[in-house]
Amino acid sequence: MEPNSASLSHDSPLHREARDWLLLLTSGRATAADAQGFRSWVAQSVAHARAFAETRLMWERLGAAAANLAQRERAPAVAPRRMSRRAFLGGAVAATAAALLVAQPPFRLWPGISDMAADFRTATGEQRSVQVAPGVTVEMNTQTAFNLHKVDGKLAGIELLDGEIQLQLADGAGDFTVWAAKGSLRAKPGSQCNVRCLGGDVEVTALDGSVSVDYRGRSEALGAAQQASYGAREMTAPVPVDVDQAMAWRRRVLVFDNRPLSYVVAEINRYRPGRLVLTNDALGARMVRARFSLNQLADAATLIREAFGAHVTELPGGIVLLS
Repeated sequence: MEPNSASLSHDSPLHREARDWLLLLTSGRATAADAQGFRSWVAQSVAHARAFAETRLMWERLGAAAANLAQRERAPAVAPRRMSRRAFLGGAVAATAAALLVAQPPFRLWPGISDMAADFRTATGEQRSVQVAPGVTVEMNTQTAFNLHKVDGKLAGIELLDGEIQLQLADGAGDFTVWAAKGSLRAKPGSQCNVRCLGGDVEVTALDGSVSVDYRGRSEALGAAQQASYGAREMTAPVPVDVDQAMAWRRRVLVFDNRPLSYVVAEINRYRPGRLVLTNDALGARMVRARFSLNQLADAATLIREAFGAHVTELPGGIVLLS
C-alpha cells in the first residue's frame, strides 16, 4: 500500500530519504549506479516523487531566507554565508510551488501527478495497446496518458492528457472522440489516425478513413494521409503527410527527414530515461537525416558525438550535456 502523501510531515522517513538522495546527487560524488538507484526510488509512488519535489524545492527556495538569517546573526560587514545543512533541514516548504513541481517534474525524471492519476499511462520508453471498447483500440506511445470520457455512464471517447496515440476503429464501431488541449477530433468507423499532444500543441494525422478536427469553433475534415495541427496558433489547414513516417514509432523506429538536431534531441528524450540537453544553439540548428531503432537510443549521445563532433558531458540521473 502506498503512503498517503497528504499525511506525510516534512520530516517523515520519505523526506529524510529524499534529503539523502538530494545531498548525494549534488555532492559531485554520485555515480551512474547512484543515478539508477535514485530513478528506481523516486518511481516507487506518487508519495516518493512528491517528497523529493518538496525537498528539492526547499533546497532551492530557502537559500535566500537562510542567507538573510545568517546575515542578521553575523556582523553587517561580513557577507552572508550559504544555506547550511541545519537551515535546510529545518526550513518550511512553499506548498503551492511544491505542487507545481510535482505536477511538472523537471526533465520528466518522474511522472507528473496528472499522469500518475490517469486511467491509462505509459512510462518512458514503454508502448502498449488498450482496447477501450469493442472495436476501439488505442495504441499508446512512450510518456502517454489519457482518461476515459463517459457521458451518462457510457464511453464517449478519451481525453488525451499528454503523449501520442494511434486510434483504430473497426468497421462496426461507432463514432469516437478524442479530446486534447481544448480541441477535439471525431473519427468514423473504419478510421485510423495518429494524435500527438505535446506541450499543449496537438497534431492529428489521418491514416485511413474519415477524421474531423474541431478547435475554437473551426472544423477541418481530414482524408487519408492528411494532417492538421492546433495549439498556440490557430488550426492549420490540412496538408499531405508521409503516412509511413507517422506510423514509424509503431515499428519502434524514429525517422527524421531534414530536421534540426534540436527537434531530434527533443524526440529522443521522450523515449530514453534522463535527458539529453543541447547547450550549443549552432549544434542544435544542424540538419539531420537519420533513422533510429528505439533499441539504439541508449547510445544516442555517442551517435551525435560521432556524427557532429559534439562534446559530451555525462551527469547523474542520465542527464547528458551536448555542446
